[in-house]
Amino acid sequence: MRGGITRRTALGGAAGLLMVGTGAAALFPKSPKPAARFNREQLVYDLRFWRHEVFARHPRYAGLDRLEPETEAAFLDAIAACRNGTSRQEAFRLIASVNPFFRDAHTLLLPWISGNEPSDDDRKVQFPFGIDVAPGTGMLLRSTWRHTETGQMLRKGTPLAHINGVSARQLIAQLEPFSHGETPLLRSHMLSVMLPGWLDSVMGWRGAFDIGFGPASGGSDIRWTPGKEWEPQESGPRDLPRLSWPQPEIAFLKVPTFDVDEDPSTFEKAIEAAFATIRARNAAGLVIDVRGNTGGQSDAGAAIIRHLLAQPVVQVSRARERLNENNNGLLGYRGKPGEMLEFDLGDKAIEPVAPAQRYRGPVVVLMDELTYSAGILFVTSVQDHRLALLAGRPTGGFANQTGNMMPTVLPNTGFTGFIATREFVRPSGDVRQQPVTPDIAFDGEPTAADLASLLGEARQRLGRAVLWP
Repeated sequence: MRGGITRRTALGGAAGLLMVGTGAAALFPKSPKPAARFNREQLVYDLRFWRHEVFARHPRYAGLDRLEPETEAAFLDAIAACRNGTSRQEAFRLIASVNPFFRDAHTLLLPWISGNEPSDDDRKVQFPFGIDVAPGTGMLLRSTWRHTETGQMLRKGTPLAHINGVSARQLIAQLEPFSHGETPLLRSHMLSVMLPGWLDSVMGWRGAFDIGFGPASGGSDIRWTPGKEWEPQESGPRDLPRLSWPQPEIAFLKVPTFDVDEDPSTFEKAIEAAFATIRARNAAGLVIDVRGNTGGQSDAGAAIIRHLLAQPVVQVSRARERLNENNNGLLGYRGKPGEMLEFDLGDKAIEPVAPAQRYRGPVVVLMDELTYSAGILFVTSVQDHRLALLAGRPTGGFANQTGNMMPTVLPNTGFTGFIATREFVRPSGDVRQQPVTPDIAFDGEPTAADLASLLGEARQRLGRAVLWP
Protein backbone atom coordinates (compact mmCIF):
# COMPACT_ATOMS: atom_id res chain seq x y z
CA MET A 1 0.00 0.00 0.00
CA ARG A 2 2.77 2.41 0.82
CA GLY A 3 5.29 3.03 -1.92
CA GLY A 4 9.01 2.41 -1.56
CA ILE A 5 10.69 4.66 0.96
CA THR A 6 12.43 7.67 -0.55
CA ARG A 7 15.94 8.68 0.37
CA ARG A 8 14.51 11.84 1.96
CA THR A 9 12.20 9.76 4.14
CA ALA A 10 14.87 7.23 5.04
CA LEU A 11 17.27 9.91 6.17
CA GLY A 12 14.96 11.98 8.26
CA GLY A 13 13.64 14.91 6.34
CA ALA A 14 15.56 15.40 3.18
CA ALA A 15 18.24 14.01 1.00
CA GLY A 16 20.04 17.18 2.00
CA LEU A 17 20.45 15.67 5.44
CA LEU A 18 22.97 13.50 3.69
CA MET A 19 24.54 16.21 1.60
CA VAL A 20 23.84 19.91 1.66
CA GLY A 21 25.65 21.21 -1.38
CA THR A 22 27.14 17.92 -2.50
CA GLY A 23 26.20 15.21 -4.91
CA ALA A 24 27.70 12.39 -2.92
CA ALA A 25 25.56 9.87 -1.06
CA ALA A 26 26.70 7.73 1.83
CA LEU A 27 26.31 4.00 1.48
CA PHE A 28 24.47 2.13 4.22
CA PRO A 29 26.73 -0.49 5.81
CA LYS A 30 24.88 -3.67 6.71
CA SER A 31 24.27 -4.38 10.37
CA PRO A 32 24.89 -7.84 11.80
CA LYS A 33 21.95 -10.18 12.28
CA PRO A 34 19.97 -8.48 15.05
CA ALA A 35 20.07 -10.06 18.49
CA ALA A 36 16.93 -10.13 20.62
CA ARG A 37 18.52 -9.28 23.98
CA PHE A 38 21.67 -7.65 25.28
CA ASN A 39 23.65 -7.63 28.49
CA ARG A 40 24.82 -4.50 30.27
CA GLU A 41 28.40 -4.79 29.00
CA GLN A 42 27.24 -4.83 25.36
CA LEU A 43 25.04 -1.77 25.80
CA VAL A 44 27.68 0.22 27.67
CA TYR A 45 30.20 -0.59 24.94
CA ASP A 46 27.81 0.60 22.19
CA LEU A 47 27.02 3.84 24.02
CA ARG A 48 30.70 4.60 24.53
CA PHE A 49 31.40 3.71 20.90
CA TRP A 50 28.55 5.97 19.71
CA ARG A 51 29.82 8.85 21.85
CA HIS A 52 33.36 8.40 20.49
CA GLU A 53 32.16 8.38 16.88
CA VAL A 54 30.11 11.56 17.30
CA PHE A 55 32.98 13.31 19.10
CA ALA A 56 35.54 12.21 16.49
CA ARG A 57 33.46 13.03 13.40
CA HIS A 58 31.13 15.96 14.04
CA PRO A 59 32.68 19.33 13.08
CA ARG A 60 31.24 21.02 16.17
CA TYR A 61 33.74 19.17 18.39
CA ALA A 62 36.91 19.77 16.39
CA GLY A 63 39.60 21.04 18.76
CA LEU A 64 37.51 20.34 21.88
CA ASP A 65 38.15 17.74 24.56
CA ARG A 66 34.52 16.70 25.18
CA LEU A 67 30.91 17.08 24.13
CA GLU A 68 28.62 19.72 25.64
CA PRO A 69 27.93 19.10 29.36
CA GLU A 70 24.28 18.21 28.76
CA THR A 71 25.24 15.76 25.99
CA GLU A 72 27.89 14.11 28.17
CA ALA A 73 25.31 13.87 30.95
CA ALA A 74 22.81 12.23 28.59
CA PHE A 75 25.35 9.54 27.71
CA LEU A 76 26.15 8.96 31.39
CA ASP A 77 22.45 8.67 32.23
CA ALA A 78 21.97 6.13 29.45
CA ILE A 79 24.99 4.11 30.63
CA ALA A 80 23.68 4.12 34.20
CA ALA A 81 20.36 2.72 32.93
CA CYS A 82 21.95 -0.28 31.16
CA ARG A 83 20.76 -3.66 32.47
CA ASN A 84 21.26 -7.32 31.65
CA GLY A 85 18.52 -8.95 29.61
CA THR A 86 17.54 -5.73 27.82
CA SER A 87 15.23 -6.33 24.86
CA ARG A 88 15.99 -4.95 21.43
CA GLN A 89 13.26 -2.33 21.68
CA GLU A 90 14.41 -1.27 25.16
CA ALA A 91 17.98 -1.03 23.85
CA PHE A 92 16.87 1.23 21.04
CA ARG A 93 14.97 3.50 23.41
CA LEU A 94 17.99 3.65 25.70
CA ILE A 95 20.51 4.65 23.03
CA ALA A 96 18.11 6.89 21.07
CA SER A 97 17.35 8.87 24.25
CA VAL A 98 20.58 10.77 23.52
CA ASN A 99 19.32 11.98 20.10
CA PRO A 100 17.78 15.29 21.29
CA PHE A 101 20.99 16.34 23.05
CA PHE A 102 22.96 16.47 19.80
CA ARG A 103 20.80 19.49 18.83
CA ASP A 104 21.31 18.61 15.18
CA ALA A 105 18.69 16.92 13.00
CA HIS A 106 21.54 15.57 10.89
CA THR A 107 23.01 13.51 13.75
CA LEU A 108 20.90 10.73 15.21
CA LEU A 109 20.33 7.05 15.87
CA LEU A 110 17.96 6.11 13.04
CA PRO A 111 14.64 4.39 13.92
CA TRP A 112 15.57 1.22 12.08
CA ILE A 113 14.84 -1.46 14.68
CA SER A 114 16.71 -4.16 12.73
CA GLY A 115 19.69 -1.84 12.28
CA ASN A 116 19.22 -1.86 8.51
CA GLU A 117 17.10 0.31 6.25
CA PRO A 118 13.55 -1.11 6.37
CA SER A 119 12.92 -3.67 3.66
CA ASP A 120 9.77 -3.88 1.55
CA ASP A 121 8.51 -6.60 3.90
CA ASP A 122 9.16 -4.34 6.91
CA ARG A 123 7.26 -1.46 5.35
CA LYS A 124 4.26 -3.68 4.61
CA VAL A 125 3.66 -4.16 8.35
CA GLN A 126 4.60 -0.69 9.58
CA PHE A 127 2.17 2.21 10.02
CA PRO A 128 0.68 2.75 6.56
CA PHE A 129 -0.33 6.40 6.30
CA GLY A 130 1.83 9.46 5.74
CA ILE A 131 1.31 11.88 8.64
CA ASP A 132 2.31 15.50 9.23
CA VAL A 133 2.89 16.71 12.77
CA ALA A 134 1.44 20.24 12.74
CA PRO A 135 2.07 23.00 15.32
CA GLY A 136 -0.72 23.17 17.87
CA THR A 137 -2.81 20.71 15.87
CA GLY A 138 -1.42 17.23 16.38
CA MET A 139 -1.24 14.73 13.53
CA LEU A 140 -2.81 15.26 10.10
CA LEU A 141 -3.18 12.91 7.12
CA ARG A 142 -0.69 13.93 4.45
CA SER A 143 -2.81 12.69 1.53
CA THR A 144 -6.25 11.30 0.67
CA TRP A 145 -6.96 7.56 0.87
CA ARG A 146 -9.87 5.42 -0.36
CA HIS A 147 -10.99 1.98 0.86
CA THR A 148 -11.07 -0.28 -2.19
CA GLU A 149 -14.12 -2.27 -1.04
CA THR A 150 -16.36 0.20 0.82
CA GLY A 151 -15.34 3.41 -0.93
CA GLN A 152 -14.76 5.12 2.43
CA MET A 153 -12.56 8.18 2.06
CA LEU A 154 -9.93 9.49 4.45
CA ARG A 155 -9.34 13.06 3.37
CA LYS A 156 -6.03 14.88 3.28
CA GLY A 157 -5.67 17.07 6.35
CA THR A 158 -7.94 14.89 8.51
CA PRO A 159 -6.67 14.95 12.11
CA LEU A 160 -5.78 11.69 13.83
CA ALA A 161 -7.45 11.35 17.22
CA HIS A 162 -5.50 8.32 18.40
CA ILE A 163 -3.37 5.35 17.37
CA ASN A 164 -3.65 2.09 19.34
CA GLY A 165 -5.51 3.87 22.12
CA VAL A 166 -2.91 6.64 22.57
CA SER A 167 -4.05 10.15 21.68
CA ALA A 168 -2.11 11.94 18.97
CA ARG A 169 -0.84 14.60 21.37
CA GLN A 170 0.23 11.98 23.93
CA LEU A 171 1.98 10.03 21.19
CA ILE A 172 3.95 13.06 20.05
CA ALA A 173 4.98 13.66 23.67
CA GLN A 174 6.12 10.04 24.02
CA LEU A 175 8.12 10.02 20.77
CA GLU A 176 9.72 13.47 20.92
CA PRO A 177 12.32 12.47 23.58
CA PHE A 178 13.88 10.13 20.99
CA SER A 179 13.65 12.46 17.98
CA HIS A 180 16.30 14.69 16.41
CA GLY A 181 16.70 18.39 15.77
CA GLU A 182 18.03 21.63 17.15
CA THR A 183 14.91 22.66 19.04
CA PRO A 184 11.96 20.86 20.69
CA LEU A 185 9.65 22.25 18.02
CA LEU A 186 11.77 20.84 15.20
CA ARG A 187 12.12 17.50 16.98
CA SER A 188 8.35 17.16 17.15
CA HIS A 189 7.97 18.00 13.49
CA MET A 190 10.78 15.68 12.37
CA LEU A 191 8.65 12.80 13.63
CA SER A 192 6.55 13.35 10.49
CA VAL A 193 9.33 12.12 8.26
CA MET A 194 9.93 8.66 9.71
CA LEU A 195 6.82 8.11 11.81
CA PRO A 196 6.40 4.41 10.81
CA GLY A 197 9.96 3.77 12.00
CA TRP A 198 9.48 5.62 15.28
CA LEU A 199 6.25 3.73 16.02
CA ASP A 200 8.00 0.46 15.24
CA SER A 201 11.25 1.14 17.12
CA VAL A 202 9.99 3.10 20.15
CA MET A 203 6.47 1.77 20.65
CA GLY A 204 6.92 -1.71 19.18
CA TRP A 205 3.89 -1.19 16.91
CA ARG A 206 3.70 -3.13 13.68
CA GLY A 207 1.33 -5.56 11.97
CA ALA A 208 -1.98 -4.06 13.16
CA PHE A 209 -3.15 -0.55 14.04
CA ASP A 210 -6.37 0.76 15.59
CA ILE A 211 -6.63 4.30 14.23
CA GLY A 212 -9.17 6.95 15.18
CA PHE A 213 -9.78 9.96 12.93
CA GLY A 214 -11.30 13.34 13.65
CA PRO A 215 -14.58 14.92 12.49
CA ALA A 216 -13.39 15.50 8.91
CA SER A 217 -13.75 11.75 8.34
CA GLY A 218 -16.97 11.48 10.32
CA GLY A 219 -15.05 10.61 13.47
CA SER A 220 -14.48 7.10 12.14
CA ASP A 221 -12.24 4.43 13.60
CA ILE A 222 -10.53 1.80 11.48
CA ARG A 223 -8.46 -1.29 12.19
CA TRP A 224 -5.64 -1.63 9.72
CA THR A 225 -3.90 -4.92 8.98
CA PRO A 226 -1.45 -5.65 6.15
CA GLY A 227 -3.15 -5.74 2.77
CA LYS A 228 -4.29 -3.49 -0.04
CA GLU A 229 -7.61 -2.23 1.34
CA TRP A 230 -6.55 1.43 1.30
CA GLU A 231 -5.17 3.17 -1.78
CA PRO A 232 -3.78 6.71 -2.08
CA GLN A 233 -5.85 8.98 -4.29
CA GLU A 234 -3.14 11.46 -5.16
CA SER A 235 -0.83 10.77 -8.01
CA GLY A 236 1.47 12.74 -10.24
CA PRO A 237 4.29 15.16 -9.44
CA ARG A 238 2.85 16.59 -6.22
CA ASP A 239 6.33 17.53 -4.99
CA LEU A 240 7.17 19.68 -8.01
CA PRO A 241 6.94 23.47 -7.75
CA ARG A 242 3.43 24.76 -8.44
CA LEU A 243 2.55 28.24 -9.71
CA SER A 244 -0.77 29.88 -8.90
CA TRP A 245 -2.25 33.40 -8.99
CA PRO A 246 -4.06 34.56 -5.82
CA GLN A 247 -4.50 37.89 -7.62
CA PRO A 248 -4.01 38.51 -11.36
CA GLU A 249 -0.78 40.40 -10.72
CA ILE A 250 0.61 38.24 -7.88
CA ALA A 251 2.50 35.04 -8.66
CA PHE A 252 2.56 32.39 -5.90
CA LEU A 253 5.21 29.69 -6.29
CA LYS A 254 4.84 26.76 -3.89
CA VAL A 255 8.08 24.76 -3.53
CA PRO A 256 7.31 21.67 -1.37
CA THR A 257 10.81 20.22 -1.43
CA PHE A 258 14.37 20.65 -2.65
CA ASP A 259 14.84 16.86 -2.61
CA VAL A 260 15.37 16.52 -6.35
CA ASP A 261 18.55 14.48 -6.65
CA GLU A 262 16.75 11.62 -8.42
CA ASP A 263 15.45 13.94 -11.18
CA PRO A 264 16.96 17.42 -10.94
CA SER A 265 16.24 18.30 -14.56
CA THR A 266 12.47 17.96 -14.05
CA PHE A 267 12.64 20.36 -11.09
CA GLU A 268 14.74 22.84 -13.05
CA LYS A 269 12.34 22.68 -16.00
CA ALA A 270 9.43 23.37 -13.64
CA ILE A 271 11.23 26.43 -12.28
CA GLU A 272 12.10 27.68 -15.77
CA ALA A 273 8.48 27.21 -16.88
CA ALA A 274 7.21 29.05 -13.79
CA PHE A 275 9.42 32.08 -14.39
CA ALA A 276 8.56 32.07 -18.11
CA THR A 277 4.89 32.34 -17.12
CA ILE A 278 5.70 35.02 -14.54
CA ARG A 279 7.44 37.03 -17.29
CA ALA A 280 4.64 36.46 -19.78
CA ARG A 281 2.04 37.75 -17.31
CA ASN A 282 4.26 40.61 -16.15
CA ALA A 283 3.72 39.72 -12.47
CA ALA A 284 3.92 42.73 -10.15
CA GLY A 285 4.97 40.59 -7.17
CA LEU A 286 6.26 37.10 -6.44
CA VAL A 287 5.62 35.01 -3.32
CA ILE A 288 7.73 31.86 -2.86
CA ASP A 289 6.35 29.41 -0.31
CA VAL A 290 8.92 27.08 1.31
CA ARG A 291 6.88 26.32 4.43
CA GLY A 292 7.25 22.64 5.23
CA ASN A 293 10.21 22.31 2.84
CA THR A 294 12.58 20.14 4.87
CA GLY A 295 15.39 20.43 2.36
CA GLY A 296 17.25 18.41 -0.21
CA GLN A 297 19.89 19.75 -2.58
CA SER A 298 21.11 23.32 -2.30
CA ASP A 299 21.38 23.41 -6.10
CA ALA A 300 17.58 23.25 -6.22
CA GLY A 301 17.33 26.45 -4.21
CA ALA A 302 20.00 27.98 -6.42
CA ALA A 303 17.82 27.27 -9.48
CA ILE A 304 15.29 29.74 -8.05
CA ILE A 305 17.74 32.28 -6.65
CA ARG A 306 19.48 32.76 -10.00
CA HIS A 307 16.29 34.32 -11.42
CA LEU A 308 16.48 37.11 -8.80
CA LEU A 309 20.16 38.03 -9.15
CA ALA A 310 21.99 40.95 -10.71
CA GLN A 311 25.39 39.46 -9.88
CA PRO A 312 26.80 36.13 -8.59
CA VAL A 313 26.28 35.26 -4.92
CA VAL A 314 27.18 32.36 -2.63
CA GLN A 315 24.76 30.47 -0.37
CA VAL A 316 27.29 30.18 2.46
CA SER A 317 30.20 32.29 3.64
CA ARG A 318 32.11 29.29 4.94
CA ALA A 319 31.98 25.51 4.45
CA ARG A 320 34.15 23.01 6.31
CA GLU A 321 34.34 19.24 6.56
CA ARG A 322 35.79 17.20 9.39
CA LEU A 323 37.73 14.32 7.96
CA ASN A 324 37.57 10.73 9.13
CA GLU A 325 38.76 7.40 7.81
CA ASN A 326 35.69 7.12 5.56
CA ASN A 327 35.80 10.53 3.86
CA ASN A 328 39.50 11.44 3.69
CA GLY A 329 40.00 9.81 0.30
CA LEU A 330 42.10 7.01 -1.12
CA LEU A 331 45.23 6.57 1.00
CA GLY A 332 44.16 9.64 2.95
CA TYR A 333 45.00 12.12 0.20
CA ARG A 334 42.47 14.66 1.53
CA GLY A 335 44.05 14.79 4.97
CA LYS A 336 44.28 13.04 8.32
CA PRO A 337 41.24 11.93 10.34
CA GLY A 338 40.15 14.74 12.64
CA GLU A 339 41.44 17.56 10.44
CA MET A 340 39.06 20.28 9.27
CA LEU A 341 39.07 20.77 5.51
CA GLU A 342 38.04 24.23 4.25
CA PHE A 343 36.13 24.33 0.96
CA ASP A 344 37.01 26.85 -1.71
CA LEU A 345 33.76 28.70 -2.38
CA GLY A 346 35.10 30.47 -5.45
CA ASP A 347 33.46 28.04 -7.86
CA LYS A 348 30.27 27.68 -5.78
CA ALA A 349 28.72 31.03 -6.68
CA ILE A 350 25.21 31.09 -8.12
CA GLU A 351 25.30 32.73 -11.53
CA PRO A 352 22.39 34.98 -12.53
CA VAL A 353 20.18 34.34 -15.53
CA ALA A 354 20.42 36.65 -18.53
CA PRO A 355 19.33 40.21 -17.71
CA ALA A 356 16.22 39.91 -19.88
CA GLN A 357 15.07 36.90 -17.83
CA ARG A 358 15.75 38.34 -14.39
CA TYR A 359 12.80 39.04 -12.11
CA ARG A 360 13.34 42.46 -10.54
CA GLY A 361 10.08 42.97 -8.67
CA PRO A 362 9.34 42.52 -4.97
CA VAL A 363 9.72 39.01 -3.59
CA VAL A 364 8.36 37.52 -0.35
CA VAL A 365 9.41 34.09 0.92
CA LEU A 366 7.05 32.30 3.32
CA MET A 367 8.82 30.10 5.90
CA ASP A 368 8.04 28.16 9.07
CA GLU A 369 9.54 25.78 11.63
CA LEU A 370 9.73 22.95 9.08
CA THR A 371 11.79 24.96 6.59
CA TYR A 372 15.00 23.05 7.15
CA SER A 373 18.40 21.94 5.83
CA ALA A 374 18.72 23.15 2.21
CA GLY A 375 15.52 25.08 2.91
CA ILE A 376 17.41 27.06 5.54
CA LEU A 377 20.28 27.68 3.12
CA PHE A 378 17.69 29.10 0.71
CA VAL A 379 16.03 31.49 3.18
CA THR A 380 19.31 32.73 4.65
CA SER A 381 20.60 33.35 1.12
CA VAL A 382 17.66 35.48 0.03
CA GLN A 383 17.62 37.32 3.38
CA ASP A 384 21.35 38.06 3.63
CA HIS A 385 21.63 39.08 -0.03
CA ARG A 386 18.49 41.23 0.27
CA LEU A 387 16.70 39.39 -2.51
CA ALA A 388 13.44 38.79 -0.66
CA LEU A 389 11.54 39.60 2.50
CA LEU A 390 11.02 36.64 4.84
CA ALA A 391 7.57 36.24 6.38
CA GLY A 392 6.15 33.56 8.67
CA ARG A 393 7.49 31.76 11.71
CA PRO A 394 11.12 31.17 12.79
CA THR A 395 12.77 28.00 11.58
CA GLY A 396 12.95 25.08 13.99
CA GLY A 397 16.57 24.51 12.99
CA PHE A 398 19.55 26.82 13.29
CA ALA A 399 20.56 29.29 10.60
CA ASN A 400 23.97 27.65 10.23
CA GLN A 401 23.52 24.11 9.03
CA THR A 402 25.39 20.80 8.95
CA GLY A 403 25.36 18.08 6.31
CA ASN A 404 27.08 15.15 4.62
CA MET A 405 25.74 12.60 7.10
CA MET A 406 27.83 9.46 7.34
CA PRO A 407 26.63 6.13 8.74
CA THR A 408 28.05 4.32 11.75
CA VAL A 409 26.91 0.86 12.87
CA LEU A 410 27.05 0.14 16.60
CA PRO A 411 29.03 -3.09 17.10
CA ASN A 412 26.75 -5.05 19.46
CA THR A 413 23.20 -3.87 18.81
CA GLY A 414 23.77 -3.26 15.10
CA PHE A 415 21.76 -0.01 15.23
CA THR A 416 22.68 2.57 12.59
CA GLY A 417 23.63 6.11 13.53
CA PHE A 418 24.22 9.04 11.20
CA ILE A 419 26.70 11.81 11.98
CA ALA A 420 27.01 15.15 10.18
CA THR A 421 30.58 15.84 9.03
CA ARG A 422 30.17 19.25 7.35
CA GLU A 423 29.15 22.66 8.63
CA PHE A 424 27.98 25.74 6.75
CA VAL A 425 27.87 29.39 7.83
CA ARG A 426 25.19 31.69 6.38
CA PRO A 427 26.24 34.34 3.82
CA SER A 428 26.27 37.16 6.40
CA GLY A 429 28.93 35.32 8.42
CA ASP A 430 26.80 35.35 11.59
CA VAL A 431 27.91 32.23 13.49
CA ARG A 432 25.35 32.37 16.31
CA GLN A 433 23.45 29.14 16.96
CA GLN A 434 19.90 30.38 16.56
CA PRO A 435 16.91 29.90 14.25
CA VAL A 436 16.34 32.03 11.18
CA THR A 437 14.06 34.90 12.16
CA PRO A 438 11.60 36.19 9.54
CA ASP A 439 11.59 39.89 8.69
CA ILE A 440 7.86 39.92 9.36
CA ALA A 441 6.22 37.52 11.82
CA PHE A 442 3.12 35.99 10.27
CA ASP A 443 0.97 33.11 11.48
CA GLY A 444 -1.80 31.27 9.70
CA GLU A 445 -2.62 31.14 5.99
CA PRO A 446 -2.19 34.53 4.29
CA THR A 447 -5.04 35.88 2.19
CA ALA A 448 -4.54 37.51 -1.18
CA ALA A 449 -4.78 40.89 0.59
CA ASP A 450 -2.12 39.78 3.09
CA LEU A 451 0.20 38.78 0.25
CA ALA A 452 -0.31 42.12 -1.48
CA SER A 453 0.53 43.91 1.78
CA LEU A 454 3.67 41.82 2.31
CA LEU A 455 4.81 42.50 -1.24
CA GLY A 456 4.28 46.21 -0.69
CA GLU A 457 6.49 45.99 2.39
CA ALA A 458 9.14 44.11 0.38
CA ARG A 459 9.04 46.81 -2.30
CA GLN A 460 9.66 49.52 0.28
CA ARG A 461 12.34 47.74 2.32
CA LEU A 462 14.33 46.15 -0.49
CA GLY A 463 13.79 48.62 -3.32
CA ARG A 464 12.81 45.92 -5.78
CA ALA A 465 10.26 47.71 -7.92
CA VAL A 466 11.32 47.52 -11.59
CA LEU A 467 9.94 44.32 -13.09
CA TRP A 468 11.50 43.63 -16.47
CA PRO A 469 14.09 45.51 -18.55
